[in-house]
Amino acid sequence: MDQIQHNFIDVNGLKLHVAEIGSGPTTVVFLHGFPEIWYSWRHQMIAVAKAGFRAIAPDHRGYGLSESPPEPEKASFSDLLADLVGILDFLGIDKVFLVAKDFGGRPAYLLTVFHPERVLGVVTVGASFPPGPSVYIKNLPEGFYILRWQEPGRAEADFGRFDAKTIVRNIYILFSRPEIPIAAENQEVMDMVDPSTPLPPWFTEEDLTAYGTLYEKSGFRTALQVPYRSINEQFNKTNPKVEVPMLLIMGEKDFSFKFPGREEYIRSGKAKADVPNLEITFLPEGSHFAQEQFPEQLWRSPSNSMDQIRHNFIHVNGLKLHVAEIGSGPTTVVFLHGFPEIWYSWRHQMIAVAKSGFRAIVPDYRGYGLSEPPPEPEKASFSDVIADLVGVLGFLGIDKVFLIAKDFGVRPAYLFTVFHPEWVLGVVTVGVPFFPPGPSLYHNYLPEGFYMSRWREPGRAEADFGRLDAKTVVRNIYILFSKSEIPIAAENQEIMDMIDPSTPLPPWFTEEDLTNYGALYEKSGFRTALQVPYRAFREEFNITDPKVKVPMLLIMGEKDYFFKFPGVEEYIRSGKAKTYVPDLEITFLPEGTHFAQEQFPEQVNQLLLTFLTKHI
Repeated sequence: MDQIQHNFIDVNGLKLHVAEIGSGPTTVVFLHGFPEIWYSWRHQMIAVAKAGFRAIAPDHRGYGLSESPPEPEKASFSDLLADLVGILDFLGIDKVFLVAKDFGGRPAYLLTVFHPERVLGVVTVGASFPPGPSVYIKNLPEGFYILRWQEPGRAEADFGRFDAKTIVRNIYILFSRPEIPIAAENQEVMDMVDPSTPLPPWFTEEDLTAYGTLYEKSGFRTALQVPYRSINEQFNKTNPKVEVPMLLIMGEKDFSFKFPGREEYIRSGKAKADVPNLEITFLPEGSHFAQEQFPEQLWRSPSNSMDQIRHNFIHVNGLKLHVAEIGSGPTTVVFLHGFPEIWYSWRHQMIAVAKSGFRAIVPDYRGYGLSEPPPEPEKASFSDVIADLVGVLGFLGIDKVFLIAKDFGVRPAYLFTVFHPEWVLGVVTVGVPFFPPGPSLYHNYLPEGFYMSRWREPGRAEADFGRLDAKTVVRNIYILFSKSEIPIAAENQEIMDMIDPSTPLPPWFTEEDLTNYGALYEKSGFRTALQVPYRAFREEFNITDPKVKVPMLLIMGEKDYFFKFPGVEEYIRSGKAKTYVPDLEITFLPEGTHFAQEQFPEQVNQLLLTFLTKHI
């Protein structure tokens, strides 16, 4: 927040406040709603700036630190459009992305239809295009908050009983609910909130103070005029269609979603009539303030970006290996998966880094996913994985990379880094620190039913897995590995029998995800996957210098069962993990499990992007 600059620009006879952060070549303009100010976009401004964009967020005239017009009761949406054009001209900005919420969607729409040459794309939060006269009013009772606030003097009297901070508090509480705010016949809108009602959990007292201080300065005269008393303003649009790409992020618990006809308009596809290139993403728990409630989710890329991932097959070391790829930036990020994973486990991160200007590639190891298995899977080794990675990068003409690895993928990441340090810019590992490779000794300290001990035993896992289809095997392992306890079977119990068939999938892992994994393991089987990693952990390497010289970040889920392996937590927390990696940062995710990158994609994405941009 300290890096956000605050400037004042003379536009249309008023001194307008513009918050700004970032210096990238592409500008993102954020337009707030009510009872908001620039501050409501604080999370998104920082995120886009870190991703290489320039972010600017004006306070509309009469809001926050911007001057009020001489006659607030005459303010209009046309004024907001003129102010926006004036700000962009003053700053010398020709083209922008617009991000808007609530009534901020209206000036965003107006700029898009009246000045389409200046708009690269639009994201709205809870506001569909095109806005027009409010038709909801005639279908809602007299106590509907917009009706009350349109009535001259009524809101002024209602608000006038409180200080600005209390008014903002009440409106934030009221607008965070899923019900449309409708007061009783003899009740004022401010009286709909009991003074003892707590703030929403994502909105702090510090946030409230920031809002309250600025509304204490500006008052609410202009804010009541725009939007509420200007809502029926007419515009002469010759072509109402929006030709640029647009994303609508709709919280399903946003009270405005319950406005008569609104949900049907959005879900039926009617919203695309004037916005042909419209994507819609729903946030099941999202309220009216989704950008503050779920800041990480709003930074996540839309799921249909999966369609942009390319799938290539490369002949390396006598095998046809599958490589998933997205992005075309000058810097390459290579993702290395674990078990029971494939390239798909990095889907969220691939899209995020590609959107931020990197090239992302994810190979399926030999014998995994869509990659061919070796002729003798039981002889596969970690040395093969390293040789394949060298071959893939050589084929693609890539000589420097960031490595992102999880689970057993950390071992080839480590080996590649120490054997080929000149190729590595930095490393991020999820759930596993760097250990110098050597025989795995955990089985010496854990019972016979320890899953790794069972899977190292030739034939035992094959017989266990062989009773089930591939999809069920993956399902059981995902559920098992998502728990915080080390998987240890009873003496006469097989690993697959540790999961009851009625146990649901983790909430962040969908049936669609499971089907994708199941289909690929149905093709590849588990022969190579049992060999590497589990039966190849005894492999030895001739490492003359075990130290890693490049920067590294370890993201450790504190509910990852691996964190409970004997000595692991102490090794990480004590600083011993830095013995072989002097330039190591460690970040803990308190609720993170073994699949943190799928469980908390937004948090992991942000950590990755921060690391990558720092060390590029």
